[in-house]
Parts: sequence; C-alpha cells; structure tokens
Amino acid sequence: MSERCRVCDEPAVQLVGGQPYCERHVERATRRLGSLWRVDLVSVGALIAFVAVVYALDALLHPRLEGPALAVAGLLLAVVPAAIWLSFFYRRDSREPEPRTMVLGVAILGGLVGAAVVIPLLRDVLAIDGRLDGSPLAFLLGSILVVGFVEEFAKYATVRLSVYPSREFDERADGAVYASAAGVGMAVALNVAFVVQSGGVDLGAGAIRIVVTALAQASFAGVTGYFLGRQKMERRAWWWMPAGLAIAATLNGVFTFLRGTVTSGSLNAAAGQIGPWLGLGLAAVLALGVTAALTALIRRELAAPVGAVAAGSAS
Repeated sequence: MSERCRVCDEPAVQLVGGQPYCERHVERATRRLGSLWRVDLVSVGALIAFVAVVYALDALLHPRLEGPALAVAGLLLAVVPAAIWLSFFYRRDSREPEPRTMVLGVAILGGLVGAAVVIPLLRDVLAIDGRLDGSPLAFLLGSILVVGFVEEFAKYATVRLSVYPSREFDERADGAVYASAAGVGMAVALNVAFVVQSGGVDLGAGAIRIVVTALAQASFAGVTGYFLGRQKMERRAWWWMPAGLAIAATLNGVFTFLRGTVTSGSLNAAAGQIGPWLGLGLAAVLALGVTAALTALIRRELAAPVGAVAAGSAS
C-alpha cells in the first residue's frame, strides 16, 4: 500500500518528522518563518503605543466617566488590544495566511470557552482568588498548578477540538497562529470580566492591565501551539503534548506570580507608582522572548534533513 500525504491524501514523496507528505505539502511543512520576529516586534510596539495614547489622553483630559459610560469605555479597552494583536499576528504567515474566518472563529471560540468554562471554574468552583492569599510559595504553586493548567488546557482544547483536524492546519507554525488566536479570545473574556466586576476601569491603569493580559495569554498560547503544530505535522511520543501544556502552564503561573509581586510593590519600594508599567514591560519581554525561542526552535527543526519515501511506497 502506498504512503499517502497526511494533509491531502495525495501520493507522498518525502518524509518530514517521520510523516509522509506530497510534493506541495513538503514545501509548506519545511518553509521558513522569515518575518515572525519582525511582526511580533511591531505588534508589541503597537500595543505599547496604544497604552501610551490612552494614558496620555486620560492624564490630559481627565474624562469624568461614570456608570454605563465607564463600563463601555472599559469594554472597548478590552477589545481593541486584542484586535491589534490579532491583526498583526495574522500577518505572520504572509505567504499563505490562514483563512481569516477560521482565525477569527478560533478567537471567538476561545473567548466563549474563557467566559463559559475558565472564569466560572476558577472564580466560583475553585475560588482561586481566596486560595492565593497565603504564602508566596502557595501563590506560586497555585498559579502554576491551578490557574496555569486550567487556562492552557482550555486553549489547547479550543484548537484541538475545532481547527486541528482541518486541512488548513498544514504547517508547524499554524499551531502558534490558532492557539494564539484562542489565547487572545480568552484574554478578552478575562478583561471583560475584570471590567464588569470592577464596574468600569480607570482608563490609564485599566489599559495597561488589559494589554498585559492580552500579551501574556497570547504568549502562553504560542507555546501550546508550538507543541500542537509539531504534533500535527510529525509523529510524536504520547508525552509530547502533556509536556507542552506543562511548560505553558508553568510560564503562565510564574508570570502571574511575578506580575502580582511587582504590582503589589514587594519588589521595589516605589513599585506602587510604577508597578503597572513594570508589569507591561514584563509582558512585552515575555511575548518577544517566547517568539524568539519558538522561531529558533522551528528554524532549527526545519534545517534538519527530510527523508524520501521508500521506493515503491508512493505512486
């Protein structure tokens, strides 16, 4: 029986990562990611510029927003950073981008999962806010083992149960694209919940918190997506995806711990004034660091030789 391409079921001509591919999909499975770092740098810069503009307008105009007006402003702040990040992130795959409807659909699904599952589970069932008020060690472990794993598994499930089987998911980098879309959607849900529970937000500080959440959630999801992409395009061991979720959850929990420590002022006597900006800087470094690491990993893997399908196994 001939080997068939794992993407389109056409006759396979080469093996990549132990999986058979036809001629067209060999090129897609092994092509390089030239603009990944540049796109992420621009998107992070755009988000920081958004925060700076909102903060400056708030300081200059001192708008008196109350009640519904404050809530609407907060909801807009929750959505705009996600739209900025998603629009730039979509351009990562400039040669043959994923269908906009699929990327947007995953983002919306991620938001729905966040609102319907993650937030009620963490807030109401596990009552995580009250359980993280103990020692720093308890805060760190709870952030990783509870918050981190719940959020990252939800992003994984969003992609795995929706676009993962699709033929459009045919590159290693697609995992990062779709998982980050799910992360952005979940960030919107988390930010909207924050706005609603707070009855609105201070525009300057609120913009910082919202952008930090969007950057962080997308970055953690990128790690999960990297493992998803390789699992789809290669033959991986049973422990591959659990290991990826564990790494993403650990990053999530450590970031949550560090952001809480910074914004509480315990790292610096002056952090009460500059804590939100330190949190934004931490999120920006995290986003760019994750991108750099994933880009390096994917490029190294793509540099590995591909193997030919054994004679007689492809027609």
